[in-house]
Amino acid sequence: MIKLLVFVVIAAAIAVALVVVGSWVINGVRSLGEGLGSRRVRPMSADDLRALPEMDSTGAEPDPLGELADTLRSTRAARWSRCRAIQEQAEPAESSQYLQLALHTWAGDADDNAHLRNDPIGQIAVTAGLVADRVSDYPAWKLDFFDRHGVRVDLGREVTELTTSAANVRDQIDLLGEPPTHLSTDDDVVETYIAKSLMLSRRLDGLVERVGALGEYQQIVAAIQQRQDKRDWLDRVSAIDDFENEVDAQWDATEADRMRSTADESELLASIYLDALAPLAKTLGR
Repeated sequence: MIKLLVFVVIAAAIAVALVVVGSWVINGVRSLGEGLGSRRVRPMSADDLRALPEMDSTGAEPDPLGELADTLRSTRAARWSRCRAIQEQAEPAESSQYLQLALHTWAGDADDNAHLRNDPIGQIAVTAGLVADRVSDYPAWKLDFFDRHGVRVDLGREVTELTTSAANVRDQIDLLGEPPTHLSTDDDVVETYIAKSLMLSRRLDGLVERVGALGEYQQIVAAIQQRQDKRDWLDRVSAIDDFENEVDAQWDATEADRMRSTADESELLASIYLDALAPLAKTLGR
């Protein structure tokens, strides 16, 4: 009986212990779940998504030949705009001897004006010819001022050198040809092509700068022509004597006043004379 009672007490103690341990486990799991729930990831907003760095999904590698094409296209457009701006300042030119010289030097064909004007590199030759013609059109260009001070530019030589250099660069660009796409995986070939293309582009930039300097020289000659025109005009109108004309103007005003006085006196005398003759005319009529 005593053994049975001890066994029952021990079983009850074990049951109580299991209940307590189970309660602890349940509470711990619940607390862990609440902690994890409080730390759930917040959904990303549109601003958060925009702030994320862009990922290159294509994984495309750099294209040096494509970048070169963009660079050459940009520099070509800049040279074209510069040449057109210089031409607008030089036109219209009355003569065309230097333009014809540029055409002949470019391709030996003096009648290919339209083609040369539309050629990106030929624009350099056309611009040089137009500017030189415009300079030679100024009457002031014949002044000995340029020779006396050693500032006369040899227009023919300048046009020839610019056109010849532009034609040489054109031939070298033709020799270089299109990008070597069949050798695009060869780093030596690609680097050589890019280096030579950029070098020839810089050559053309230098020629455009030289043409721009010639255009600035043309503007200086135009300013000299304006000063010459002003001086000629002042010399021509200086023959008009201001003092004598002022005296003559005063004399004319005095004569006008004298004429008006004479007219008034004539009217007065005429009325007196005619009134006096009227009775006499009546008497004589009888």
